[in-house]
Amino acid sequence: MSLIISVFVNFFKILRLFNPNLLKSKPIGNFFEEIEPYEKGFENHYKKYLRDKVVKFEKERLKALKIARRNAFICIPIMLLIPFGIPYLILIWVESFGDGSLDFLFFGIFIVYALLIWFITNSMTLYQESIKTEIFPNILNFFGDFQYNHETQKSAGSFEYSGLIPHFTRETSEDHILGNYKGVSIDLFETELEKRVKTKDSSYYKTVFKGILITLSMNKRFKGKTVVRKDSGIIGNWFKKKFSSLKNVKLEDPNFEKMFEVYSDDQVESRYLLNVTFMERLKELAETFGGKSIQCCFYNKELFMMIPIKKDMFEPGSIFEPEDFIDDSKNLLKELNLIFNIIDQLKLNMKINL
Repeated sequence: MSLIISVFVNFFKILRLFNPNLLKSKPIGNFFEEIEPYEKGFENHYKKYLRDKVVKFEKERLKALKIARRNAFICIPIMLLIPFGIPYLILIWVESFGDGSLDFLFFGIFIVYALLIWFITNSMTLYQESIKTEIFPNILNFFGDFQYNHETQKSAGSFEYSGLIPHFTRETSEDHILGNYKGVSIDLFETELEKRVKTKDSSYYKTVFKGILITLSMNKRFKGKTVVRKDSGIIGNWFKKKFSSLKNVKLEDPNFEKMFEVYSDDQVESRYLLNVTFMERLKELAETFGGKSIQCCFYNKELFMMIPIKKDMFEPGSIFEPEDFIDDSKNLLKELNLIFNIIDQLKLNMKINL
């Protein structure tokens, strides 16, 4: 399914390559306007770390578009001619293999289209990846000792201990960020988990989670494991069986219990962690991210959180706009501020009274 979506998204990018003004360079602004509170001070940072790279990357952007445009003029005629040949391909295929295997023929045609689209858009993809690898670190160092890597070796499987990771058969993870905010260590990456679903005649992949996995250090001591998960009815019974050492925890807040189920191997400690104030903050945070889908686990002096987010985070701006890193910076600052808000809202930097 993700391949099909990618093909359609890239197809619309290809249409934009035929804009006659595409390769005309436009005046580029040199000023970062600080509008939001979390952008304060970034103008000087922009001047120091980003502005002198604008000319180089604008040239690279135009070069990538020129290559993509050339490849489009080569491939589009082929893509338009293929449908006219399909009836003849079907006849040849049926004579050779029978009509019961036509699915393979149509799948092959789809793959050919996917390869042609990849050939057209590859230069644009490589350019945008260069923004992530070379520019994003220069934006993130505004916050101090932050590290960014477009790829990651981390896997959702390493958080199986939480009992929150759904069953999956395919994982696509990227955008690994490490840093420290107000004394709280941050370790996060973006992931999409898919489960293979088999039908009578075929199979497909279904997304079971898309968002960020984040680990935050805590300044409150605890020894056991406490899991806060979305209310899941029958699935909760499976959770109980899988983690028989964890017992359901009944808390004082009925509204919280409508949103979440809590399990722990230490009833006293779980109430210590999930006091009234913390529950209120977690409810507010859940609403910020779209209701009761946020989940977390207190374990080994850390708070692990699963936060579903539909759109891709940490992505560069459009290649069809002049390059000045302004949009890239504003988007990345906004997304990191969202992460910092988790720490501020839950007051994870405080040593007492979560």
